[in-house]
Amino acid sequence: MPLFLTPRRLDQFGEFYHQTGTMLGSGLTLLRALELIRNAPPAASFRPPLNRVITDLQQGATFSEALANRRGWVPDLDIALIAAGEQSGRLDACCLRLATYYKDRARLLRAIFADLAYPIFLLLLVLLIFPPGALANLVWEGNVAGFLIPKLQILAAVALIQVLLLALNRTGQASGFRRAWEEVLHTIPIFGRARRSMALARLTLALEALLNAGVNILDAWPLAAAASGSPALEVAAARARERMVAGETPGEAIAREAAFPAKFTSLYRSGELSGRLDQSLAYLHADYADEAARLYKHLAEWTPRLVFLLIAGVVGYFIVTFWTGYFSRLLDGAGGGAFEP
Repeated sequence: MPLFLTPRRLDQFGEFYHQTGTMLGSGLTLLRALELIRNAPPAASFRPPLNRVITDLQQGATFSEALANRRGWVPDLDIALIAAGEQSGRLDACCLRLATYYKDRARLLRAIFADLAYPIFLLLLVLLIFPPGALANLVWEGNVAGFLIPKLQILAAVALIQVLLLALNRTGQASGFRRAWEEVLHTIPIFGRARRSMALARLTLALEALLNAGVNILDAWPLAAAASGSPALEVAAARARERMVAGETPGEAIAREAAFPAKFTSLYRSGELSGRLDQSLAYLHADYADEAARLYKHLAEWTPRLVFLLIAGVVGYFIVTFWTGYFSRLLDGAGGGAFEP
């Protein structure tokens, strides 16, 4: 998978699985369906991996085995769902479920980007304007280099840090760093809570899809936790799985993990006891997705206000500094003149 999944990329995977599921449902063979998609793929980048998948199928591999050979292209969640669909004879339904999964993720991510676009624009505007002295030198003296170079250095440093963080987040050997970094992010007001809610929304969506596809619950929990993108949930799910293997029910096992909120464990256990776990997971997904969207919206509303306060504070500082220096020079000049012979 790419280093960073954009809404467009998620939509492309949703389209790929929707086309595959629709064609299989209409009676086409898997090989023929993939050949048709390869000829008109959702994106040009899909053609090379599809060529290799088709080659593997022609050599006798199953769809899940062919995708497993392309593990850098699709995540383990997709492979598990496809394998479950092959075993249950519901491959078309599993592909359509994956299509819904990717479309929902794209919709949520697009809403978050839309809410945060204006605050990010304001922060860039602040970077462009301040310090005012550099802007004044640009206007009056034409000092372009003195104005642009410091700002480009800041942007390059921010971009480099972001790329390093994304790379470390996607490196299995950096699990300790990922957990520590997650703890730091969770201390940020509003943002930390929104991030936790979005991770739980992804987990419940993936878990519902896996269980409905017929994946064993012991295998479904680690895969769903990995799909959540939260190292804390991955560790908690791994510990809970050990208790499940020892004989506890999933509801009992996750109730002993602090990473899962009380609301989550309560609704999960009620669904488990009533035999309607799929409905409980669907409700939890909608609830946590709405909560994440609402919190990100609050963040988008308050960030501009904080930026305006920052701008006002910086402007006030420069004004006070300017007039303090101005009157100080006047007083120094007046004092010097009073003692001249």
